[in-house]
Amino acid sequence: MSLPAKLGKTAPLLIQHVLHHDPASPTRPQFNILKDVPPIFYDKSTYPDYSDSNACVHRFITKPQQSVLPVNDSQRVAGARYQVSSVCQKCRLHLELAVVFKTQLACRPGAVHHFCYFPKESADRLKTVAKSPGQALEVYIYNCTQTQCSATVHLKLWTPLIMPEWVSLLTDEDILKKRVDDALALEPERLEGIGRPTPLVVLTHLKTYIDNALHDEQRNRSINIMNKKFTVCFGTGGESCKQLFEYLGFKLVNDRWEPPRPNTKALKPYTDPLNIFLDNISFELLVLISQRPQHETEGQGANIAFTPSISQFNQLLGTTDYPKTRAFPNNSQLKAPFYEHLGAVSDMSNELIIEAYRQQNRIIPSRNSYYLRCLRSIGHWRGPVDGKTINDFVELETTNGKYADDDVPDSYSYFNLDYYRDFALSDDSIIGSFYARLEDTPNDMEPRKHLWRIGDYRKSEKIKAAAEERVTTAEQAEVFLGVHADTPDDFVISMYTAKISDSPDSKEVAKRAVRLIADSRKSEALQHFLKTGEAASAQMDIGDAFRLLQIPDRSVDDAAIIAAYSVCCSEAPEQIDTYRQALAVIAEESGSAVIRSMLVDDSAPANRALLDWPVGLRNIGNTCYLNSLLQFYFTIQPFRNMVLDLDRYKTELDEEVIRNKKVGSRKVSLLEIQRSQKFLVQLKALFNDMITSPNAFVTPTQELARLTLLSSSSEAAFRRKSLSTHKTSELGEINGMPIMGPVGPPAPIPEEKSTPSSSSPEKEESAKEDAGVSPSTRAPNELESGNASDQTVVPTVETKEVTSSSSETSITPEHPVSEAIVAPNRPPPVPPRPTPRVDNEQLIREEVELGAQQDVTEVINNVLFQAQCAIKPTKIDADGNQIDLIMDLFYGQTKSYITAMNGIRSKNEFWSDIKVDVATGSRDIYSAIDGAFDRQKVHVDGAEAEQYGAISKIPPVLQIQVQRVQFDQVKKSSFKSTHHLELKETIYMDRYMDVPEHDNMGLYKRRREKWAWNDELNGLKVRREELLSNNESLPDLFQDAHDKVQDLMLMKDDPEMGDDALDIDEGVLTHLSNLEVMTRKELIRIDSRMEQLTHLIDNQFTDMKSLPYHLYAVFIHHGSVEFGHYYIYIFDFEKKIWRKYNDSEVTEVHSTAEIFSDRNVKNPPTPYFLVYLNDGLKKRLAKPVCRHVEERPARTTLTADSSKSKPGRERAGDRSDVEMTDLPPSYDEAQKSAPDEKVISTGPAAMAKKLSPSPDRKRLKRKGAESEEDPTVASKN
Repeated sequence: MSLPAKLGKTAPLLIQHVLHHDPASPTRPQFNILKDVPPIFYDKSTYPDYSDSNACVHRFITKPQQSVLPVNDSQRVAGARYQVSSVCQKCRLHLELAVVFKTQLACRPGAVHHFCYFPKESADRLKTVAKSPGQALEVYIYNCTQTQCSATVHLKLWTPLIMPEWVSLLTDEDILKKRVDDALALEPERLEGIGRPTPLVVLTHLKTYIDNALHDEQRNRSINIMNKKFTVCFGTGGESCKQLFEYLGFKLVNDRWEPPRPNTKALKPYTDPLNIFLDNISFELLVLISQRPQHETEGQGANIAFTPSISQFNQLLGTTDYPKTRAFPNNSQLKAPFYEHLGAVSDMSNELIIEAYRQQNRIIPSRNSYYLRCLRSIGHWRGPVDGKTINDFVELETTNGKYADDDVPDSYSYFNLDYYRDFALSDDSIIGSFYARLEDTPNDMEPRKHLWRIGDYRKSEKIKAAAEERVTTAEQAEVFLGVHADTPDDFVISMYTAKISDSPDSKEVAKRAVRLIADSRKSEALQHFLKTGEAASAQMDIGDAFRLLQIPDRSVDDAAIIAAYSVCCSEAPEQIDTYRQALAVIAEESGSAVIRSMLVDDSAPANRALLDWPVGLRNIGNTCYLNSLLQFYFTIQPFRNMVLDLDRYKTELDEEVIRNKKVGSRKVSLLEIQRSQKFLVQLKALFNDMITSPNAFVTPTQELARLTLLSSSSEAAFRRKSLSTHKTSELGEINGMPIMGPVGPPAPIPEEKSTPSSSSPEKEESAKEDAGVSPSTRAPNELESGNASDQTVVPTVETKEVTSSSSETSITPEHPVSEAIVAPNRPPPVPPRPTPRVDNEQLIREEVELGAQQDVTEVINNVLFQAQCAIKPTKIDADGNQIDLIMDLFYGQTKSYITAMNGIRSKNEFWSDIKVDVATGSRDIYSAIDGAFDRQKVHVDGAEAEQYGAISKIPPVLQIQVQRVQFDQVKKSSFKSTHHLELKETIYMDRYMDVPEHDNMGLYKRRREKWAWNDELNGLKVRREELLSNNESLPDLFQDAHDKVQDLMLMKDDPEMGDDALDIDEGVLTHLSNLEVMTRKELIRIDSRMEQLTHLIDNQFTDMKSLPYHLYAVFIHHGSVEFGHYYIYIFDFEKKIWRKYNDSEVTEVHSTAEIFSDRNVKNPPTPYFLVYLNDGLKKRLAKPVCRHVEERPARTTLTADSSKSKPGRERAGDRSDVEMTDLPPSYDEAQKSAPDEKVISTGPAAMAKKLSPSPDRKRLKRKGAESEEDPTVASKN
């Protein structure tokens, strides 16, 4: 990639670079800081090192005879040239820094010049500048980029005039000694008694000759070659230094050296080449004199005075007093050259840094995103206080659509694309991923932002048009609808229909897209559709099929295709025929027998008996994990019974109960209790449908989805945001009439309207809750507006008094309105503030969409929390927390032990699931659970301590969360770990239970042994990886090296190659052989010990099997972090079969390999949540099939009596045939029941009182699904 032609930098940085640029360095890099644009910085380890350790860091001194500066800016003359000429005090590099202002216009006060390098002008000027023979010259021309500033900088650099061999001739003591010796030998008598000159004396004499010629015409006389001092300094007749003298302009005439004759009256600054040349020589000699050691200068009376140039550079370029920052540089600034790449220096003020950023963007717009990264990093370095101005500016830039280049990989990751394989991605595939993600996102601003960034990064107008939803050309119309130029007309219509179904607001844009495509193709079919809304059918191609099913990657496996098909059918059942057609096209193209069988099974009518098979749940919009949760909780019999018998369980709403209610160590409000009870009412209605529906699947309500997916806090935040975004209209309205001024008293209400409202309490509470106000309190804004003064807020028609019970005072004929109204004695009150008009149905849909984005485990916790809030406690613990049916079923307790210097301490913690992970590789379920309880190192009070955990109480329903989302530290993005988790049908939890340190089974001792074995095993694994680095055995490497060395040694015996052979010590062969044998033995020893340790670990607890748990439910996710499909497997203990609950479909699993085996494919379906049941209680806990079909019309809305038992159904109070085996187990039972024991339903008395039987117990017995003694059940099993 070629670098951009222009380089920009501020004046302070230009000065800094001038001081560090050394043209004479023998190791000078190809990169030139004065003219080359530096490459983009990504990482210090990969960034090229352009530093030069041999380069001179210049100390320039001024040559006043060649310099001129303006007195001040006001006296600057347009077109005049101001310059500073200097020479380096260390390397004698000559510099001329000049600035010319073409006009009087300059940078504004407080600003600094921002110079841009112009290579053509520099090359042109190089041809015209004079230089001496053998002298290297560099010329750089810069123009200021600031608006209206006319400054141009001319920078010239010359290498030294006095060659290195001449410096040696003048200063080398050996050469000087020989020169004097030769002169003495030639003329011993004449030179007798003359002192030997030092190099300092020689340099001083030569400088005197040059200075006399340049400045003193009277003393500029010829030099007699017989002069004794001249002879000992420069040799007899100056013959030894003849070449140097001639180079300096001296001429030998009649035994005298005639000096050069410059114009001693020349004006300053010098313009005559001879004057400039001699002045430069004089300063080089001055530098050489200053470099002589101290013992030469002592006693010589040499007065060496310099004027450093740096202050004059600053004066010339206006950088003497620019605004600076208070922030101190940090170590990060030394690692990343972001200041330099913005053309700035680190002490500049925030405003100057921002201006430098703007100017760099102007001259190299292709690097805008990189420069924003530089600016953002500088803002972070300076911190929230000193860097606030920069940080605010960066935020403003991003708000305006700018982005930093390190944001681009995040944009690719947002669509689950690989930034590092951008070259393999087409525009269409990226746009396809965008539309797939758009379906799962309630707000399209975020995906559009990321897509626009990718389009800008790739310079793709097609991608940017899709991001901006520009539809002005046929190509953009195709992108908008997700079709191509060769897509059949009928499929264009299908994509149009799908588009407006997903986004009704886009109908007009979608129509315009179809019209543009129709015009481009001159398609009569599309024109006909636009006029009539009807279209004929045509053949669908494979690309259309994948796009219709919203599958951006055609390489996905059959399971992912079927999952996408199921989601589409659930979300838009009216288009199921089109989706089936698309699936058939994919099956035909791929030849997939699995998809073909799916189509056959899907089209075949269900022949299962309704009483023997669970119903499915229709997906109501990207909520398939909601369906999995609802199916699971329905199958947990105690939980289902509690929901169906809600009236018996729900908590009272009296003031004292609410005041004392604590769930999960926190107080819960009345509003939360009401919302939670509303959730269980909705859940009860769904459970009733699942029991009685004659259909193969039922549909959860949007309200249930909202209450399940969204916690009360998330809902409140969302509604506040929604309300704030709705525009209010004037003063509101009453009975459809707008309020134009103060509201008068209410109109008389007819008698028939004064009766109590027929709406149920649930509906009334729901309406109040939807408005965000509890029945007993006002919202804060109402308190402010209504109670800020003594003014009385005039009630509107719809007041609580009107809809209250008849025992309260109401307006009736016995209470005339005229009597009720008293003439006011003060001005009318301030009218009530209008409430925003909110479409509640639309709000619910939006909330469901938001809830669908929540983490699955958050939703599980929300379900359990709401269930606890809704029901009454069975007892209260010592901390005032509620203990209830949910706690008894799902919550366990861990005791954490911390061993520190000051002893052992412990604490108890409740949990509803055990969190495990498979981040580092595949493992079995025991290894995964071990990670939650095994020993680990922690820091306590500044010291390292040991911590481990044990289960003090284990719930009968054991939930295990598999944490599959991990974070890639390199790519800075999340990803899903797909490592295999080996499940076991039965696990034994004895090993994890809390026991005394000296228990009979020695469990504590066994744990410590296992921990020690694990540590040793991990150490051996690390060492083994070292010996097998990069899949290459270290022993084999030593063997190869041995063979190669041996071959090299044998070359000596070859007559043709003997001369090229290396002489290698034979001991090297012996050493390599020993290393090969030693490492090979070590590998064998490691493998043997690892096998032994693995066997010990696997069998450490095999005799402990008193607490078995059986696998009951497996929640599955198929997809990536950003997108995927959920379903669940649930085991039926009575029928001994697994079922797969995939939204509306419930099918039998014929091969358990799909649940338990490692499929060894790319991106396989993976378990993310597991449920094990106490083996001795499993049949009491789980009952997946609970059906009692009623022929009835489909329920459309939730009635006021939905929380009550339906007519014809058994009521909670009728429990004449209840068996105690319906009771959920106690903790004691869960921990002590062995699998072969017959569980007796005694338990604590408190437990017997609180746990209820199923309301449909008798009916289930009648249909023969309960007792194993029932002949119908026996025949089925």
